[in-house]
Amino acid sequence: MKEYISQPPTPRIQKKLEDLPVDVRKMSPSAAENYIFHTKPVSDCIGPEAYIQMLSQSGASLQYVTKEWVSNHYKWIVWKLASYERCYPVKFSGKLLTVSNVLEELKYRYEREVNHGHRSAIKKILDGDAPPSSIMVLCISSVGDNWDPKIGPQSVLSEGDDNATVAKIELTDGWYSVKALLDELLSQKLAAGKLFLGQKLRIWGAKLCGWVGPISPLEVSQTTSILLHTNGTYRCHWAERLGFCKRSRVPLAFRCIKVTGGAVPCTLVGVERIYPILYRERLGNGGFIVRSARMEAKTLQAYNQRISVVAEGIMSEFQREKEVSVGDDHDSDEGAKLLKLLETAAEPELLMAGMSSKQLTSFASYKAKLEEMRQLDMQKSMEKALEASGLNEREVTPFMRVRVVGLANKSHRRKCCPGKGLITIWNPTEKQKLDLIEGQAYAVGGLLPCSSYSDTLYLKARGSTTNWLPLSPSIMDKYEPFFTPRSSITISNLGEVPLSSEFDIAAFVVYVGEVYTAAHQKKQWVFVTDESTSELYTKESSDTLLAISLFLPYMECDSFAPVNYNVAGSVVVFRNLIKRPKDQVNNLWVAEATENSDYSLSYDHAGLNHLKDAATSILKWAKTSSLITEKLKEEVLSIVRNSEVGKC
Repeated sequence: MKEYISQPPTPRIQKKLEDLPVDVRKMSPSAAENYIFHTKPVSDCIGPEAYIQMLSQSGASLQYVTKEWVSNHYKWIVWKLASYERCYPVKFSGKLLTVSNVLEELKYRYEREVNHGHRSAIKKILDGDAPPSSIMVLCISSVGDNWDPKIGPQSVLSEGDDNATVAKIELTDGWYSVKALLDELLSQKLAAGKLFLGQKLRIWGAKLCGWVGPISPLEVSQTTSILLHTNGTYRCHWAERLGFCKRSRVPLAFRCIKVTGGAVPCTLVGVERIYPILYRERLGNGGFIVRSARMEAKTLQAYNQRISVVAEGIMSEFQREKEVSVGDDHDSDEGAKLLKLLETAAEPELLMAGMSSKQLTSFASYKAKLEEMRQLDMQKSMEKALEASGLNEREVTPFMRVRVVGLANKSHRRKCCPGKGLITIWNPTEKQKLDLIEGQAYAVGGLLPCSSYSDTLYLKARGSTTNWLPLSPSIMDKYEPFFTPRSSITISNLGEVPLSSEFDIAAFVVYVGEVYTAAHQKKQWVFVTDESTSELYTKESSDTLLAISLFLPYMECDSFAPVNYNVAGSVVVFRNLIKRPKDQVNNLWVAEATENSDYSLSYDHAGLNHLKDAATSILKWAKTSSLITEKLKEEVLSIVRNSEVGKC
């Protein structure tokens, strides 16, 4: 039809519409269902029932051409033909909505559906043979069901909740229809008149509610609906073909994602930073604790050691019980009697040699049963002992955070902020851990918005259900550059780093402070320097030191420290530190290590290449600058003694 008409419907001129019959001008699906053709003579009226006989005479089987089947398709055919006449009165007035055209359309549908097994999008979904989350184009065929403009948007029906009142519309694929429930934002658009009869929508990621199994669209209940959400529902071209979309998906611009708009089927993002893997453990009191990979390894080791101690105690106890109680077994079972004889016999080997095969079998069976019961009792005792020791099975979930930015097309004249985001991937796959790269752009599907704060959109996803498709260099060239590569910052140019910004640094550890408790956290200060400020060491007031604040959750074992004390005197690389206000009293640069920060004494990892040269250079400098580093250590000790830096 697009090729034939070649242009969208133009604003209708009243004079042109006056030539159309009133029922054609006001045609809707509900009116089309009862539309009657009046032919000459006037008494000859043709409606849906008459077409059953016409189709039968054309060779159609009455087994399939039921009253419901004909009425359904008649409605959509009449509405479609009347809409063409109304939208293009000059071209089509009085030419499309005719008895013969409707009959030919019905014959075509019978041939497609009955003889060739064609099924429309809605029919396939209700049959259970296509997921409702598929990309499809549907048309609004009714608005206003359970919708009161005076009340405004109502609560969205959650899956399985049949009592909630929601904004509803009806959607059609041109062959069948289905009810649709709108989320809050779409309900607001409906109330504002931005969703209207005849509008085509591209729907992606919808859910099916109230569906219990395969059912015909002609028999579907009023409680069966598809649930639409804003992030997966878009306006589409006026000539878009109804049904499933065969062409490639069109991603939602990152800046257009709505926090309360549901899952995002696909969007384009550029990866600015990938943060280290973290581990969240669910505690017995319902709370959570987040640990770095280093702390998780220590926690797991301590947990396993405690389990080993408990297990050894239980096994020793059972071994002692076995030696005392097995001989007192007065069971009447033959195997038990044989065991008792063997326990009291002077020469049990000779006694066993004289046993019959039946006796040996009974004895072996009893011993196996006894061992099985012993193992079961030991397992129960182990579980009780572990629970009493607070060693229930740990619930630990790994996750990683990825800082992203939306992509801005170079061809767009109107420049706008592409939007920033932080994606948390729960249970990331090994492929995601290895293949996600900073500076690469991706088409991402399966994200769920959580919140928005300070111009940053927070989203979450599960590794197994999230797809990260890297964009080719040719496609990335169509978008504005977004990536600033990591670089090694020196203490001498920390003044150029904005407050609250992240930075990476390689430094010599002058002093590792004691761990102390503050605000339900265990904190620690680490003081570092580098070679970039060599010329400042002779000055009385120099900015040669960086104080880094690290923390651990308060409940961690006392033996754990964010940084081991033996790290002092080593060259360490830090990533993702946050710059904090300078300590003007002690002339100290200050930084904070957050959950997203990490440190390493090795610089050979691929993610640390930008720090390798600086670390190597500092290591050489430190070997020849022991007097300077010792002097700085004395300065730090003086600060720790005389100020609150080491206490607060």
